[in-house]
Amino acid sequence: MHLNVFIVDDEQQTQATLKTLLLEFCHGVTVVGMTGDINEALEQLAVQPVDVLFLDINLGNGNTGFDLLDQLGTYDCDVVFVSAYDSYAIKAFNYAAVHYLLKPVNRIMLRDTIARIRKRRTAGAKQLAGMLQQSSPTSVPRIALSDKDKTEFVPLSDIVYLESSGSYTIFFLKDKRRFIRSKNLKYFEETLMQYRHFIRIHKSYIVNRDQIKAYRKSSQELEFLNDEILPVSIGYRTFIEQLGNRFIP
Repeated sequence: MHLNVFIVDDEQQTQATLKTLLLEFCHGVTVVGMTGDINEALEQLAVQPVDVLFLDINLGNGNTGFDLLDQLGTYDCDVVFVSAYDSYAIKAFNYAAVHYLLKPVNRIMLRDTIARIRKRRTAGAKQLAGMLQQSSPTSVPRIALSDKDKTEFVPLSDIVYLESSGSYTIFFLKDKRRFIRSKNLKYFEETLMQYRHFIRIHKSYIVNRDQIKAYRKSSQELEFLNDEILPVSIGYRTFIEQLGNRFIP
């Protein structure tokens, strides 16, 4: 499983060192961006798909890594805090951090952290694959979704889109029903994207392309058969435009 990594640290030397350690000692990793500025980080994370975010606590000018996550709001990546101090560890794990590394970063600890993230993501993908029910090779693929005391095996074709809501994902169906799963959007992405019907259009949305009625290029929005409208973020617009023949002008 390949991992896209983003580094946020106000010390350029730490950025460079962490990047070098990741590339030399952690296979299957690409560092897709680095910055020490919180505003630049917010801009890039809004359009750049990221699997793992290495985040410093103190970012200068009174800003912290916690401020970044608060402003980011919804995020599907695994967060690894990197700090010279251990006094923030409890608060870091309140933000669902998968690890807390002390500076200078130890290469073995770093390698183990990446291995742990990859193992957890792989296990999650396998678990989700088991939820996609197929009674025979020709049957309709379904996903198990629970509502109160009942579990339904919903055909994937009935899903209009999925929306990220913090550590939860909301499924919106054609019949207007909603199901909430206690997993983030990234958990569902890798398996659902194997079905060509599903595409990512935004850090907060995965949609069923068969439910799209029109692409509004002027406003960068998608309109669905149920008349709902969702935004398309910058990083996904080129791909959506390449599918132009599929959409009503």
